[in-house]
Amino acid sequence: MSVSKKVSFIEDEHKGEDLRQSALNEVKPSKLQDIHERMIEQAVCRALKTVESEWGSPPAHFAFFVMGSAGRLEQSYYSDQDHGIVYDDDSNQFEDYFMRLGGEITSELKAAGYEECDGKVMASTKRWCKSRTEWQKQIDQWVKEDTWETLRYVLTLADARHFMGEANYIIELKERLQHHLKTKPDLLKRLTENTGRVKKGIGFFGQLLTEPKGIHQGKFDLKQTVLFPYVNGLRLLALKENIMATSTLERMKKLPAAYGHIKSHQLSFQELLTHRLSFQRGHKEYAGIHFVDIDRLSSSDKQRLKEWVREGHELYQYIENVLMKG
Repeated sequence: MSVSKKVSFIEDEHKGEDLRQSALNEVKPSKLQDIHERMIEQAVCRALKTVESEWGSPPAHFAFFVMGSAGRLEQSYYSDQDHGIVYDDDSNQFEDYFMRLGGEITSELKAAGYEECDGKVMASTKRWCKSRTEWQKQIDQWVKEDTWETLRYVLTLADARHFMGEANYIIELKERLQHHLKTKPDLLKRLTENTGRVKKGIGFFGQLLTEPKGIHQGKFDLKQTVLFPYVNGLRLLALKENIMATSTLERMKKLPAAYGHIKSHQLSFQELLTHRLSFQRGHKEYAGIHFVDIDRLSSSDKQRLKEWVREGHELYQYIENVLMKG
């Protein structure tokens, strides 16, 4: 049975290396994301072609989805892998095929410059490659166990974005999450608690706080300190308001008018995504891309970073208070 979204194997005019170089030279977030989309699509198509040559066409309809920064359409010059597969098979008789496909996708993405996820959030693992029925059971089990680890999986899945195949399969997963949110009033509070506090970014004397030790000592954590307060806060609000959009900006736009205070930060967050690229230009690999040498920043850039830190932290605290009150 072939994939509902027919995959074309027509060669792209650019080779993978050319696309990667184009990505490194891009300064606009939206155009950079377009390049990532092409690179990921090419990798998935190569993987599917390889598996089809060995095992034949997919034996059931399926969907491939991405999570993390790819799911949110917020990738920087480099990013790691976060993805999964859901397939139409109640008896799991096709598990071997789709596990093989997930493994090949992981290998192709790595070859294209996407590092494997440290947390193994990839379709090459059984946790993230399951039939529709088994996915439903797994979500139910995650919520039932209610541990730090399983709630992290729920939050990770909340950023899932359909990439190829049956889009309605991803909608089913999101609807299952919403079912639990509606029937378990405390679940959203538990997810908020799991998200945790934001990382402090400004010191007592108004200075940007850098890493005190480790391989990134002396550098500023742009991801955890500046970006994540917006990302994490809007993810939680999207769950509360049953917003299917995955990008932080789209989640802001789709919030009800009652959240006017939060919606007003759209332009600021868009500027943050653009400036992030200017801060990260020149990095040659994924490792360390989220850590900025503030000594190389201008006074105006440092001041703008401080404004984003304050704004993001205030925004997240506001959202946290709303959600914890119920």
